[in-house]
Order: sequence, then structure tokens, then C-alpha cells
Amino acid sequence: MPLGGSSAVASAAERMQFTAGEGPCTASQRTGQPVFAVEEDLRRRWPMFADLLLGGTPFRAVIALPLRPGPYGDGALDLYVTRAAAVAELDVFAAVAVGELVTSALTDAAVWSSWSPAEGPGWLHGPVPRRRAAVWEAIGKVSVALDVDPTDALALLRTDAYTAGRSVDEVAADLLAGRPPEDLRPGD
Repeated sequence: MPLGGSSAVASAAERMQFTAGEGPCTASQRTGQPVFAVEEDLRRRWPMFADLLLGGTPFRAVIALPLRPGPYGDGALDLYVTRAAAVAELDVFAAVAVGELVTSALTDAAVWSSWSPAEGPGWLHGPVPRRRAAVWEAIGKVSVALDVDPTDALALLRTDAYTAGRSVDEVAADLLAGRPPEDLRPGD
């Protein structure tokens, strides 16, 4: 669940990575290790994400730092870089320390803030998390309407988004606004 971005273009890059379903963030989250990827790495390891990122943003490299153990599972902090040479100049130990500090701050916010289990912490109610929560709602709608499991429903949203040059978040918003889920069936 994304919590936010430092700029509109950084938020767009996150949505591109989610739409592609691949990228440094998911690799870092899965392995618990930092991921440093310049343009060549992006193209080789995550071609769909590279296509979206390199074609739609000024970013030419991504640094993904694992956030674990997080308050609600593992996560990652993505740093999008416009100058690929900056990746080699980065102090890896400082970057990992930043990831640990962010994890600590999120954990403290979850533990020490007042919230009910039904509402969750306040940082889950911002515009970015709410937009992504709508994706999960749309997945449920597609899953029920098309009688597919949630993984396949998400794959249908991703395929539709990628082929239309949109984000999964935008496709989900359309579905929740009344677009028929049947529109997502392949060949329709």
C-alpha cells in the first residue's frame, strides 16, 4: 500500500510499477535487500516497468530500500533518480540506515497513535492509500462478476491498464464508477 510520494512524478512512477506488477520495489520487498537499478538493469530485469518509467518520467534509475519488519508487513521505500550516475555515488550503508529509520517511524506511528482497529492508522486515510484501496475493491468486483480468483482479476486490470496507457488505479476508478467488469475479458 503506497503511503505517498515526494512529487507528482514520483507518485506516477509508483503507479507505473504497480501497473507493471514488477520492479525494484517488489524485488526489495520480496528479498528484504536493497535494490539498485540503473536504466540497463531496469530494461533487463523489469522490461514492462522500464517501458513505462523511462517513457513517461525523467527517472533513469531506482533505488528500493526494504522496510522490514514493518507495522503491517514488509514494504519498500523507492527513490527515483534522474541521473543514473547518482546510484554509484550513493552510500549504501546510509541508504540502508534511512530505510531502517523510516521503518522505525512508521512502526512508532502505528503503535503510539490512537486509532481503532476498524479505522486503522491515520496515514492509511490519505489520498494515495485511498486510491490504492479502490484497486482492491475493484479486484473484488471483477473477481465476482467474472468468476475469477483475485490474482487473475488483478492481472486483467493490469493488462487493461498497460494496453490503454493508463494506471491500474485509473482502471479501478472506472470500474467503481460503473464501467462493466466484462470489458476486461480478453478479446472483448
